[in-house]
Parts: sequence; C-alpha cells; structure tokens
Amino acid sequence: MSIALTDQIFTEELYRIKPVRTTVILTKAWHELGYDEKAQLQKISDALKQRISPRLSIDAFSVIHQPALDISQLANQPKEVIYFGAPIRGLNYYELIEANHVRMVLSESLANLILNDQSRQKLWKALQQLFTA
Repeated sequence: MSIALTDQIFTEELYRIKPVRTTVILTKAWHELGYDEKAQLQKISDALKQRISPRLSIDAFSVIHQPALDISQLANQPKEVIYFGAPIRGLNYYELIEANHVRMVLSESLANLILNDQSRQKLWKALQQLFTA
C-alpha cells in the first residue's frame, strides 16, 4: 500500500514568526555586563513598553554584541537600532540617524549612562523620536 504525500496528516501547527524590528547593539558582551547595566537596559525597555508601545519589550528586541557598530554585519536588517558603546566619529549621541533604511539612536555605554541623569534624559527624548516618528 502506497501513501501519496498529499494523504499524510501532520499535527504540527504553523506559526508566523514576526521579524525582529529593533536591534540593541552592545559593545560589551552580555556575560560581561554587570547587574546594574542589565537593570538599566531593562528600565529603558520597560519605559518604552509602558509609554510608547507594548511591542517594545526587551523580549521583542534582538540584543547583540558588536565591538564596533557595523549595521552591514546584521543577519536580519532591523528597522530600528539602539547602540550602547564608544563614540563613533562623525555621529552624535542622542540624535535620530537614518542610514540604509535603518533608523538608529546612539548612546554612551550602559555603565556610563547609569551615572549620568542628563544623558538618560537625552536618550529618552531620542528614543521617543525613534519610535514615534
């Protein structure tokens, strides 16, 4: 008895996986981050989720490590990028930047951000522009 491929029944369900829209790039590897740095990133995500959109939770972000910012090396092209790390020549922190259909905001490292209330306020304004414009 032969069974045609069209006669087979599969019990698996199909799911549509939405692509990651937002990528967070850290110049420090995740396992090297201190508790305070991870907590700071969680606070930023919580604020975005509560005040701008429920889709902006840390679970919905792709968090990756890059020693230096290089958008071309990303496997999936995100719509938004948030970068935490060393300054990049010619680019300013806390300004909305658009390049190759990617909108991004650059920030100092999470460790430095924790210590600087004025920088956190600038980052918040830039993130509002990133996600509401």
